[in-house]
Amino acid sequence: MDASFFRCKQVLVIESSAAMRASVKAMLQTMGFEAIHLSRDANDALSRCHNIPFDFILCDFNLGDGKDGYQLFETLKQQVLMPPLCCFVMISAESQRQLVHGVIELQPDDYILKPFTYPILNERLIRAVKQKIALRKVYLNLFANNDADAIRECDSVVINKPEFSAQAQRLKGELLLKTGQYQQAEHFYKSVLAHKPLPWARLGAAIAAFYLERWDDTELQLADLTQFDITKVEALDWLSHLMVKHGRYDSAQQTLYQAVLLSPKNIKRQRTLCNLNVIIGDKEAAARINAKLVAAARYSVDDSAENYLNHARSLVDVAYSKNPLERTVVLQNASQLVDIVSKRFADGSWQKAVNVLRSRILAAKGQLIEARQPLLDNGVADKAEKMTIDSCMDAAKAYFELGDIHSSQFYIDKLAGYLINDDYLTETQKIMLKMEKVRHEALKATIKQISAEAAEAYEDGFFNQAFSLFCETFDHMPTNSILALNILQTATKCSTLATPSLRYCKHAIKLLQASELEKPNLLKFQHYVKLLCEQYPELVVRTRRPKANS
Repeated sequence: MDASFFRCKQVLVIESSAAMRASVKAMLQTMGFEAIHLSRDANDALSRCHNIPFDFILCDFNLGDGKDGYQLFETLKQQVLMPPLCCFVMISAESQRQLVHGVIELQPDDYILKPFTYPILNERLIRAVKQKIALRKVYLNLFANNDADAIRECDSVVINKPEFSAQAQRLKGELLLKTGQYQQAEHFYKSVLAHKPLPWARLGAAIAAFYLERWDDTELQLADLTQFDITKVEALDWLSHLMVKHGRYDSAQQTLYQAVLLSPKNIKRQRTLCNLNVIIGDKEAAARINAKLVAAARYSVDDSAENYLNHARSLVDVAYSKNPLERTVVLQNASQLVDIVSKRFADGSWQKAVNVLRSRILAAKGQLIEARQPLLDNGVADKAEKMTIDSCMDAAKAYFELGDIHSSQFYIDKLAGYLINDDYLTETQKIMLKMEKVRHEALKATIKQISAEAAEAYEDGFFNQAFSLFCETFDHMPTNSILALNILQTATKCSTLATPSLRYCKHAIKLLQASELEKPNLLKFQHYVKLLCEQYPELVVRTRRPKANS
């Protein structure tokens, strides 16, 4: 390719080593480049990309502190800071499998290992730009989200430029899958495979069969494709997804774990693995993954308050399985993460999610009455309010842990409307939602049965039995003020109460004193407390009087 072609092209070199920057610049000058821009880190590179539409970007993988090359490439793609015909080349001195598989997933235009010479760089850049030119109309349509036109242009390349047909066919297959044309995709991949058993075409055919719900046909193909580097990680992904379809959650977790080991920088995959650990009941493993996610996403496009909140949420889940001393330490760590969110993401958009989590931490400490306050600070639930999927799930858990089944159900129903994507992460979230629904239905059935038995015993004059049953219900719904009134009312009818039973009365009194009661209920409460304190002086609790709603 003539040097005059490169003379008017803008090229950006991102390299932390000054000596390497100078070396690459000299090679580019030999090729004919004149507009050569040099950056030592990702932040400077991002700033330049906002202002200049580069034709070539050569980026080292290891850029020192801050974003690495992988994270920079992710950011450039998500923020649409690269022109559609820009050639992005990743450079690295490392050939570790994790790095290689991660780069394969990102699909840069090329990947060059250090050290390299001028002939190698010259050859790779020419090859990359020739492919961009040949598939120019495909890339322009992809950039404009014109998928149908992009598919037609792929066909045109196959007919008119056969030397670039492999890349055009691969793009066409991916577009057919992306647009949900699974029958056409399967037929297309089979036609490609009829000429040559290409691993990417075999993977595409397996994915099409997956969406067509021919899962038995798909599993053997995916298992075989895990032996090829070019398809290994994605094949493990789909194989794990397939196992979930069959309800084999433990096998799915183990398979996806292999994919995460090979390509640990894929945040969405790690979140999916975290969910699988929750599904199989390994909450401590889920907490460990969430801890890694906080660190892994620190400089990526996925860096957000949600990562810290999810880590804290998973610690709260773990806390319930710990002894009192261990629980205190775990909850202290969760509180520290919540404090980080309040300081680092101080725009207020996460305040309601923070309040929900603070409520869950208090509930896990056994401070059930105090745990209501952060939820009250959030105000009445709004059907139109937008929430993240994880925040919605957490709100459902918070109210459930306080025994407020009605409010918990509100968020369960709201969450169902959010789970509309057709991907693996959403699939695991749907399973977790189903698990929450099962917990809800089981608790509601238990409460309904016990409450009916308690009411019947009360009507029949078996007050001690009724009191015991109301207390059992109160264990499930410890912040329910109506149930607290029932306990006090029934206690006044009992001849005597054993000392262990009085703790329920104390809790009911404390709860109602912290509540805002309607005037009729306030009068009932005051009457019950007067009668009980005359019989049981130890029930006198020195706290503020409950407020009446006027």
